[in-house]
Amino acid sequence: MVDLLEKLRPLSERIGADRMETDAAIAAAYAVDGLRPEAVIFPRNTREVAEVVKVAGREHLSVIPWGSGTKMGMGNVPSRVDLVVCSSKMNHMLDVDTANLTITVEAGVKFRDIQARLATEDDRCYLPLEDLTTSQDELICSDRANSGCFLAMDPPFCETATIGGIVAVNSSGPRRLLYRFPRDQLLGARFVSPDGEIIGTGGKTVKNVSGYDISKLMVGSAGSLGYITEMTFRLLPLPEHVETLVLTFTSFDGACDVAEMVLDTTLLPAAVEIINPRACEALPLGDAAGGEAGIYGVAVAMEAFAPAVTRMKKEILDMGRHKGAVGDFAFEEDDHRRFWLGVSHLQEFGKLNDPQPLSFQLTYPLSGTRDVVSHAEAALAESPMPHALMVHVGTGGSVVTLSHEVSEGEGEKRVI
Repeated sequence: MVDLLEKLRPLSERIGADRMETDAAIAAAYAVDGLRPEAVIFPRNTREVAEVVKVAGREHLSVIPWGSGTKMGMGNVPSRVDLVVCSSKMNHMLDVDTANLTITVEAGVKFRDIQARLATEDDRCYLPLEDLTTSQDELICSDRANSGCFLAMDPPFCETATIGGIVAVNSSGPRRLLYRFPRDQLLGARFVSPDGEIIGTGGKTVKNVSGYDISKLMVGSAGSLGYITEMTFRLLPLPEHVETLVLTFTSFDGACDVAEMVLDTTLLPAAVEIINPRACEALPLGDAAGGEAGIYGVAVAMEAFAPAVTRMKKEILDMGRHKGAVGDFAFEEDDHRRFWLGVSHLQEFGKLNDPQPLSFQLTYPLSGTRDVVSHAEAALAESPMPHALMVHVGTGGSVVTLSHEVSEGEGEKRVI
């Protein structure tokens, strides 16, 4: 430890001793797969991150980026953890330009704070004035005046995740069916390369690069190509009306039939999810599902103009009744948002009984959805552990979350 502190002394002088923690108790909270770092550093800006990386490179120290820690369980176990560089102090929204539907933020800003800020922003759209005496209020081109904007992403753990972590692991959720992936919203990025050089790519316009778009390369890199410090995103106006329709079935095949029918139409839902019985119990459905056991649900998020939502709801209800749905119910506005917030945090459902539930993702061709998920559901049904299953219909992925169970007698934890 003394040798490490000596190596970090020049860094401490440059960024300040208060930016570095070497206390074992504090460092233990930033352990990665059980490996405790020797020091945790809290830079305040891109320049300080560059200083950290330069010193680490010179002294041959490993560097692990850290946001809020929601993604640290992903990937392989690192061979060593010398420094954890936490972005919690880099939490500023640098440029909120709703007139041009862009926002630039630092890596440590929490996703929920971005959405809260954007929801209150004025995004009026004015038509050109014909004369200087005409009031702008008379020429608003939409009734959606002052309705706000949002960052069109839907990551897991959206209440706690930082935007840097979301981009670094290309994190997305059910509503990527409509809004696509983080790389589709990213316009530019600023990052620190492994040799400590500060690199900026992209900008505030859509066509802002010629040749390779390096900012897109950073999405999903998990810190292996550099430490992402700032990002610029495109924004969308908040939809006029949001609603979730849930259809319930007594079997997975019935739920899958309707989900496939929805995708075969010209409708544009934001998400189509098949939910197994355990997930139905864990999600904020209240008494809407009737408390029936063994019920599979198909949850459809609809986010658009009110007439479009009304049309989608009517057609999907007709499909469900045609395929034998045993029930249906809908959530609007705040209840809609509350439901999908529950979906975002569904991977934590096992924490009621165990602090470390196991989650894994199934990835397959779209044509194999029914076969792969049916096989997985049948196999998991034979396990004594409760499992929540969310099938992202239309995107070729499912998330399974298992809670550990303590064996009788030996007290050992079993995974499967």
